[in-house]
Amino acid sequence: MASFFEWQSPDEMCQRVERLKIMLGNDAFQRRGRAFREAFIAARIARANGQDAVRLLPETNDEVTPDFDVRKGDHLKRYETTEADIPGRRRQLEYRDPRSSEPDLMGLTALDVMVNHIQSLARKKAAKPYRDCTGLVIYLNPPMFSFNPTFSTAHMKDATEPAAKGFEEVWLLREQATLLWKDGHFLKWMPDDI
Repeated sequence: MASFFEWQSPDEMCQRVERLKIMLGNDAFQRRGRAFREAFIAARIARANGQDAVRLLPETNDEVTPDFDVRKGDHLKRYETTEADIPGRRRQLEYRDPRSSEPDLMGLTALDVMVNHIQSLARKKAAKPYRDCTGLVIYLNPPMFSFNPTFSTAHMKDATEPAAKGFEEVWLLREQATLLWKDGHFLKWMPDDI
């Protein structure tokens, strides 16, 4: 995992992420898989953003540190990540004891609950005093699009707007990465891109 903190191409990081996923198995979703999850997000954003290199950033004790850097030529950008999963989901418990988890939890998540949850995550991240942080990447983890086709551009705009007040860029990552906000302006959101 130490290699994730060294500059590398987005493709190299993707390859390392895939190897680590196989090694970790279900532990990729436990606490020890944090670097895996951050590298997974970082590599995909670097690819979508056309960057030359990417690396994870180690946490420091003296400031709030973003999760990763990307670089194109001499131009450096830093990003923070957050995962928008189903509110109340306890993924660690699901992997530890699958029989005790609630199988219907995903199907019961209402659209307004998910929008409010993303707003809350975006607001918390925007309120933190990051230094030199270009953007926030919201990793959208629940399978909402498989059971809620009404999730629209207006919903996504409302859900992510708090982040646009604290970050120059706001990205959404599902299967692909989509830049939603740039310099306080909402750009687009197309469900087919997710």
